[in-house]
Amino acid sequence: MQPDVKRRLNPRSIFWRFCLRSLQVKRPQAALGIGSLIVGAAVCSLLLNLYGGVEHKMAESFRAFGANVILTPRVAASPSGDLPSVMPEPAPGQLASLRERWPGSAAVPVLYAVTRLHPSPPDPRLPGGENVAAVGTDLAAYLRMNPNWHLQRAGGASGPEDCAVGAHVAAELQLHPGGEIRLESLPTGATDQTQSQTFRIAAVVSTGASQDDQVFVPLPALQRLAGSAGSVSAIELRLPGTSAQIEAGINQLAGAFPHSDVRPVRQIVYSEGRVLGDIRRLMLALTALILGIIALCVAATMTAIVLERRKDIAVMKALGASDRLVMELFLSEGAGLGLVGGLAGFFLGALAARWLALRLFDVALAPSWWVFPIVCAATVALALAATLFPVRIVRRIQPAVVLKGS
Repeated sequence: MQPDVKRRLNPRSIFWRFCLRSLQVKRPQAALGIGSLIVGAAVCSLLLNLYGGVEHKMAESFRAFGANVILTPRVAASPSGDLPSVMPEPAPGQLASLRERWPGSAAVPVLYAVTRLHPSPPDPRLPGGENVAAVGTDLAAYLRMNPNWHLQRAGGASGPEDCAVGAHVAAELQLHPGGEIRLESLPTGATDQTQSQTFRIAAVVSTGASQDDQVFVPLPALQRLAGSAGSVSAIELRLPGTSAQIEAGINQLAGAFPHSDVRPVRQIVYSEGRVLGDIRRLMLALTALILGIIALCVAATMTAIVLERRKDIAVMKALGASDRLVMELFLSEGAGLGLVGGLAGFFLGALAARWLALRLFDVALAPSWWVFPIVCAATVALALAATLFPVRIVRRIQPAVVLKGS
């Protein structure tokens, strides 16, 4: 009979019974511990979900500012040593390879020239027209690269002779969408002959910047007017990614275009990186602070649980359980509480992040599932770390002293 009794009282055989029982018993201390873990997991889930959503939203917002990298002619490309005004127009295959190398990127060649604008019908105040800066580009692609521009569009289908006029030019010359203008090239020292072409005003562009004083026309038309066939003044690019990724892309572009200067638009690139970096540091600091507070709360709770179960520990040790086995029991209980708290906290935090995103950004934020294993693992690790100190009390519990006092 004695071997059967030992088998029934084997501490290892009742280990999982104790674990299951400890999770089922509704003690105030256990409720406080799991409540603290749920709050910590929910806040971490909220911050991480918001961080992912805010980073994506901020990246979209900065994309609205237009190009963040510009390719211009290099000074050394001019035989005379003067600053060249144009460079060869990139082949369509080069632009396609750029888009393949950086998915989500955009590249638009542009040509700048000074032309004389004649309103239609003629303005008696300006019998000789008005000099304006003309920008030759792919109008549709250029407008897509600058989605924050305000457009007043004309009705009707678009055509190859459409143009866009800056708001300041349109107000000064009383131009309206649907009207017509005639652009004329300026005479040069080599010849007095000029070229002209009539364009339909497809849109009036309001940017609040220097583009309000410009006229945007198709690139081939301005190349013909300016006598710069096959040439462009710059290539404007929008590269996705962080500041570090954009800098890496600039280095690759410098190798792909050895005869051009590749320069970032510092105000956009660095502002984007600084804002995202500040948000990242704020989220990490808040998460660390909250986890530290929750760890202290859980440690105090587990200490109370260990002290409350001194008699149970004494009985287990009297039956032959080692200190290590009893410590494993409490660590398992802490891990179980952490897992339950992480599961519940993730979904509560995801719901809170969705609500805040709707209030702050008017965006329906979907849960970031990469946050789920991070929150669960962090909550379990936090519960285990908070349990390590209290379970050291197990070593000081003497079964004879505790059971004698009962």
